Amino acid sequence: MIVIFDLDGTVWNSEPGILACMVHALDQLALEVPTEAVLRSHIGPPLRSMLAEVGVPEPLLDDGVRHYRDRYLSAGVYEASLYDGVIGLLDGITGDGHVLATATSKGEVPTRTMLEHFGLADRFAVVGAATMDGTATTKSEVLARTLDGLDHPEPAECVLVGDRDLDVAGAAAHGIDCIGAAWGFGGRIELVDAGAWAVAERPVDVPALLARR
Repeated sequence: MIVIFDLDGTVWNSEPGILACMVHALDQLALEVPTEAVLRSHIGPPLRSMLAEVGVPEPLLDDGVRHYRDRYLSAGVYEASLYDGVIGLLDGITGDGHVLATATSKGEVPTRTMLEHFGLADRFAVVGAATMDGTATTKSEVLARTLDGLDHPEPAECVLVGDRDLDVAGAAAHGIDCIGAAWGFGGRIELVDAGAWAVAERPVDVPALLARR
């Protein structure tokens, strides 16, 4: 089986860096900064969508993306930590003979920087991420790039592990089941309501769900 992972909120907790870069972008644009709870609730979508949701108007989105990336690429990528049990999860899955890949709405450059930083790059056969030029940013578009890199496996051969309703919807667009990561940013209710095939409370719970599937 091919197990495709979302990254933010699934493999690592990138909340500190993302929040700090949201605040930086809004400050640079002289826009009101919402509460931390509001900012946190919008972690997950592609960058332009995320910034629009926290108050950046359309005419300022290009500048907002630039300000966000300026800080994220220099500092934000390192303001993150792996979730407990993730290394064991990834190694256990590969030990069981499964192939690993990623499908993240994070841009290609920070994705590869973070994978190298955490020593995870060699664990994934294909690294699927959003294009930096904005041509592929949604989960469905990114997942299409991942599947292309995997030489178009049958949907039944794949499962996506992700923490937001966008992950569930993106997987469904390709006929792929999603195991919800309840330890991430979305939570169990959001994942169940979105139609996740199953929900894991902790990384250690994922292998049993894969075996059941």
